[in-house]
Amino acid sequence: MFRIGEFSKIAQVSGRLLRYYDRIGLFKPVRIDAASGYRYYSASQLPELNRILALKELGLTLDEIARLSPQVSTNEMRSMLIGKKAQIEQALREEFVRMRYIESRINQIEREGQLRDYAVVLKSAAAQPFLATREPAMTLAACRAAAQDIGRLVLAQIHKKNLGHFVLVNHSELWEAEHMDVEMGFLLNDPLEEELALPGGKGMRTRELPAVDVLATTVHTGIPELGYCGYSALGCWAEANNYHFAGPSREMFLRFPNPDAVDEIVAEIQVPMEKSNTAPLSLAPL
Repeated sequence: MFRIGEFSKIAQVSGRLLRYYDRIGLFKPVRIDAASGYRYYSASQLPELNRILALKELGLTLDEIARLSPQVSTNEMRSMLIGKKAQIEQALREEFVRMRYIESRINQIEREGQLRDYAVVLKSAAAQPFLATREPAMTLAACRAAAQDIGRLVLAQIHKKNLGHFVLVNHSELWEAEHMDVEMGFLLNDPLEEELALPGGKGMRTRELPAVDVLATTVHTGIPELGYCGYSALGCWAEANNYHFAGPSREMFLRFPNPDAVDEIVAEIQVPMEKSNTAPLSLAPL
């Protein structure tokens, strides 16, 4: 047997933690010397201690561990570990996206607002059948999830020959990432008479996506969080050429969004434009 100092080195756990676990009755020494009060532990207790430490790192409270520890099998712990790993990987992806977003804002500052990676092209668009659903209060994460649900539903029920690009129409007057008025769905070669049911009770109906005489467009590739760069490019172009935004923006995905490969998103951002009646604003140098 080992005194607490020796056992803490063997287990790589602090003596303070071992004393605390003893005090709350979670992990007790094999023996306590009545005369000296020394705690003695056995190497055979290592599996029990490892179980406690693993369950704690998997998110269980000490009270839950005290109740459940003996009954939790290693297979169950591995299943919990898989779930924990998925949470950590998702958190890392979100932090990576956040770093990319911050970096892109700094890049814009360094370039003094010049968005050299975005070419602006003017187009017109004919009216086209649009199988879509509209949700007036969506978060960016909810948009992604809904897009995947829509993709699975539509591709399972409608032949690819009748499907055009996946399109997202943003009806919001202001940009609010947590409260977007979004319509999304597929352009169609021929309209559908029937409604398609979505999970949660909502449905998809065919309406006409109206024609637009002048669309200012640019192509964004990469993570969706950096799509603002494309909108900034369109805004700079509009101001320089005496145009103003004249309707809901559209994002036409040239490649359907894949949640496992966000860097592969390719979307054409389209904004209806009208020529401004006023002369371009001329700013005097400071």
